[in-house]
Amino acid sequence: MLESNPLVSMITYCYNGEAFVDKYFEAVLSQTYSNIELIFFNNGSEDKTLEIAESYRKKLEDKGVTFILKTLEKNNPYTCELKQQAFKEMHGEYFFGCDSDDLIHPDYVEKMAGYLESHPEKGLVYCQLNVVNEDYEKTGMMRVKHQTRDRENFENIILSKDSIYTAISYMMSTKWMDKVNPKREIFISKYGENYQCQMPFLYHNLQGYIDEPLGDYLVRSTSYSGTFTDDKKVVAFKGQEETIIETLKRIPVKEFDYYSHMAKGRIRKDRFYICLNLLNKDLLDECFNELKETDWCGFREKMIYFFCHSKILWKLMLKKMNK
Repeated sequence: MLESNPLVSMITYCYNGEAFVDKYFEAVLSQTYSNIELIFFNNGSEDKTLEIAESYRKKLEDKGVTFILKTLEKNNPYTCELKQQAFKEMHGEYFFGCDSDDLIHPDYVEKMAGYLESHPEKGLVYCQLNVVNEDYEKTGMMRVKHQTRDRENFENIILSKDSIYTAISYMMSTKWMDKVNPKREIFISKYGENYQCQMPFLYHNLQGYIDEPLGDYLVRSTSYSGTFTDDKKVVAFKGQEETIIETLKRIPVKEFDYYSHMAKGRIRKDRFYICLNLLNKDLLDECFNELKETDWCGFREKMIYFFCHSKILWKLMLKKMNK
């Protein structure tokens, strides 16, 4: 047990979660540590999410959990606004986010907060996660690579490698947040929320690690990310680039040009390759021209572009001929 009994804030927003939110609340009730402030946004749900959440109020309060239930009349797709609101209202010495379809293990809060309590020089701690399917069968693992050089984790999150982006993979110290993000504000966007939360801590090398799985990340076919088609991904990458660039400004990083070029190169290359599947001439031209503005556009990308461009033009010509 944590000897000083610090308050830990937990932030969740949920839209139409009646199929899985019971498991979420049961996971909170199963915690070995109970000094928790649960800020739960019912984000305009049209099903029984609110009814289910209210049904757990007494159980949570009997356990010692402070339950703050906020209900929005309409769904807000900009969940960054909700997280920022929670940041400014929370009282915990430590805090974390939890998607309403992910599950924290019974010792999650005790071990994550315990690590930060015993390592006051750290502002953020990562754990490993199990990846589970809709039957909650384990299908894989997620982990953050331990840093071996200065700002390696910071660069990895920009490059989207050896990193985890789901909210339960990390817990943060409020004391350190007020140093690296004193306004407790994040860029309001639909994309890159977890980038924004982690990047200021990683830039200052404030991360630690727990090498065991303390949560289950659910891969759900009907989730927001699970319904992403290639055309939506192209839009999402555009938004992700804007979010990362804005976050670099807000930290602020001294090496802005270096890191912004790194972000643009990686994201525009990913966007270009996804765009190839759409066979949309205008979009392909846009993605290729943006990629050319970086040094991530090599001979291979140029050859692929000209081949795909010719293929699209040929299909358009055949279509006109057949009319």
